[in-house]
Amino acid sequence: TPIFTQEVDAILLRMNRKTQIADNPTMIDSITGINNNKGMLYAYSNRKGITDSNFSSFSVLEIDNFTKSKRTFTPEFTQEILKKVAYTISLHQQANDIIARTDYNQFTLIFLRSSKDKLFKHTDLVRQSISEIKFLSPENKHINITMTGGFIHNANNAQLDESLRKAKELLEYAKELGYNRMIQIKDIPK
Repeated sequence: TPIFTQEVDAILLRMNRKTQIADNPTMIDSITGINNNKGMLYAYSNRKGITDSNFSSFSVLEIDNFTKSKRTFTPEFTQEILKKVAYTISLHQQANDIIARTDYNQFTLIFLRSSKDKLFKHTDLVRQSISEIKFLSPENKHINITMTGGFIHNANNAQLDESLRKAKELLEYAKELGYNRMIQIKDIPK
């Protein structure tokens, strides 16, 4: 059956990718254990051969108030936050999805789903899931981490750099409106 074949292909692709990335640690972010920029580019170039009826999206999510210049936490606590955020994102990852830590406080999600509605809902669910994590700071204070993101629907043959540029533009627009939100093109007033 075609569905079974697609699933087997997806599993084989994932197994093959994991082996190749494990052989090349330069593709993995050393703190979070997920793809870095190089790993994301590699995974995306391998995924381009997948042609099916799914829809694709690009999202760039940024941890709010968490920049290199605003170092309010110890390096150890910062790493704990980054690891937990990456782990939470990975819980939402499906077979042909690509997730990566692409900057100090930014994560890129390239999702593939059966409908356009599912793409936005699943991406926004990532944002919501992260906002529900309760961190306990070294000073025993409860801290909530939120993320703001830019989301675009994507044609399967779109150029990666162009899609990322558009998603980052939407992220910047979202940050101007506040925090803990996901913005897509239709949210911008004409």
